[in-house]
Amino acid sequence: MKKQKEDIPLQYFERNIVVILFFIAITALFGILTYSYFLAFHPLMFVLGIPTVILIFQTLWILLNPFAVIYEDKFEMKKTMFSNKQWYFIDIKTVSDVTPKGFTITYNDDDEEVISTFGIRGSHKKTFRDAVNHYVCKSLVVERADD
Repeated sequence: MKKQKEDIPLQYFERNIVVILFFIAITALFGILTYSYFLAFHPLMFVLGIPTVILIFQTLWILLNPFAVIYEDKFEMKKTMFSNKQWYFIDIKTVSDVTPKGFTITYNDDDEEVISTFGIRGSHKKTFRDAVNHYVCKSLVVERADD
């Protein structure tokens, strides 16, 4: 059997505290409403119960997972429980400077994509962009050395 290569995370980037507190507050609000309807045995309890359970899992997921992780050959952004996107450094040609919306990556075929940094800790935005740029440049040097 062929053993798959294990991805070892090189850097983690944390979430913004305001986003975490927002999710905790919304989850607490839904939890209190659901519990109050549960005590009164109101039919609205069933309507609010499902979003409350989803919010509880989403909030726990946000608390336990970093915003972004950089590996040797890719980076991964985990914005929510339902969106987990990966970008491979070998496909990226350049990385632009950080703007309030995020930064732009240019692929090898000159397509551009804006990487939104909403939800990442403010002090980590430039560091995250610099780390992505570092590994993109590193992959370009390795690619040219192979040619």
